[in-house]
Amino acid sequence: MTPKDRIVLYGRLSFILAAFAMLGGVVAEPLLRPLWSAQLTVAQR
Repeated sequence: MTPKDRIVLYGRLSFILAAFAMLGGVVAEPLLRPLWSAQLTVAQR
């Protein structure tokens, strides 16, 4: 495997991981919003 092929492979894998991380963030954000807002209201007092 040439260095160029290795760079292309790592680039594709990192792109796939970034896509899954973004999808996970979109799915988890509505579930975690009540926890974040509760912490913020406690911190504002």
